[in-house]
Amino acid sequence: MCDHCGCREFGRLGELHRDHQRILELAWTVAEGHPSGGEEWEAARAELVPLLRLHAEKEETGLYPLLTAAGDLESDQLDSLEEQHRDVHVVIGNAAFDRREYYTLAAHIDEEEYELFPAAMYAFDDDDWDALDRAHHAAFHRFGAPHEHGPAGSDQGART
Repeated sequence: MCDHCGCREFGRLGELHRDHQRILELAWTVAEGHPSGGEEWEAARAELVPLLRLHAEKEETGLYPLLTAAGDLESDQLDSLEEQHRDVHVVIGNAAFDRREYYTLAAHIDEEEYELFPAAMYAFDDDDWDALDRAHHAAFHRFGAPHEHGPAGSDQGART
């Protein structure tokens, strides 16, 4: 496992990593419950849908634009990542999320954690990290998600 740069524990990247872990836990429950459903499936899906929306917002308004500006995310890769976000929302919304969709989601997360997170660690300066803080904070407000207020970055690790 790649942990040499510590990106999964650093600030907003750590927050995104923790989101990824929870997303995969919930997504597995949804994939395993498909198509039978049930209470556990409904509860997991009910938590997963808003978490995915908030998480995608944080990436699409923070991480991705900053990596693009730094030259570490090409437009075709950006388009693909954002399309994958849209696709997972549709599949889950249509109650068609199965194991195959789970592994597609896991591959998307691996790309972010093994390529984008290390790129951010080496490319971002203080202004970029501040911009990422602001993007996450704004996303919390747009989605009405619980978070802390205070100095920049103080709501790092806030859970929704």
